[in-house]
Amino acid sequence: MAGKEITTLRFKDAESKEQSVAIVRTSAAAVGLCLSVEKDGDVEVFLSVADCKKLIEALQEAIRTQKS
Repeated sequence: MAGKEITTLRFKDAESKEQSVAIVRTSAAAVGLCLSVEKDGDVEVFLSVADCKKLIEALQEAIRTQKS
C-alpha cells in the first residue's frame, strides 16, 4: 500500500494522562488514522475522503461546543 505519512502528533491523553500518538497517512484511495495510547493499544482505520470530511466537521463542532 503506497502512501505518505502526513503527520505524527504526540500528546498526553486529557483524561487518562497516558502518553498517546495520532498518525495521519494516506493510501492509494483513503486516509489512514492511527490512534495509540501507551497502555491501551492501537487502532488504525482508513476512511474515504467523504468520511474524513464528516469526521473533520464533527471534530470542529466538538471544539465549538467546548468554547461555549
